[in-house]
Amino acid sequence: MASHNENELLRLIAAGDEAAFERLFHAYVPRLHPVIEKVVGSDIAAKDIIQEVFLSLWLDRHKLADIEEPRNWIFRIAYNRAYRYLKRQLVARKANEVLHRRLEDTAPNDTEESLAFAETVKAIRQAVQALPEQARNIYILSREKGIKTSDIAAALNITPQSVKNSLYRSGQFMRGYLAKKGIVVPLVLLTHHFFYFP
Repeated sequence: MASHNENELLRLIAAGDEAAFERLFHAYVPRLHPVIEKVVGSDIAAKDIIQEVFLSLWLDRHKLADIEEPRNWIFRIAYNRAYRYLKRQLVARKANEVLHRRLEDTAPNDTEESLAFAETVKAIRQAVQALPEQARNIYILSREKGIKTSDIAAALNITPQSVKNSLYRSGQFMRGYLAKKGIVVPLVLLTHHFFYFP
């Protein structure tokens, strides 16, 4: 994806265009995941970090129109979050040294952004709990347990298409639930099997 196209995508996302967000999401997740996994040394942690990056990107979308180098900006956010993860986990002293240098450059809005992120994740968890029992079970098996659609279908004695339909409806329900709380989250973040909100 050319840089000028990405700038246009960011401008569209800043205006609330979910289709543009989904395009950016699908363009960057495959590029970010191997890099972040290499930094943190964990597939699950890398997925969590990328989840945070895209959710934060959406929540702060009003800032996107001013970004001049989208690729550099997105990777810098992902690196910063990866180093924060390393700090929390105290995985390596060397990682902490790098983290301190990077956090000094990004600290000013950290508290406010962290609070908005935590509130959004809490609301998403509430939305999951508000799903009907069968839909909630399917959603949790798929998103939190990472179980394949065909295996969920076999376990519940339903068709794989029924599982897919349930996941889609759950995403729609959750988006509506969040909207009532004034939180707009793109459907792709709620229905994509790559992400979950532990």
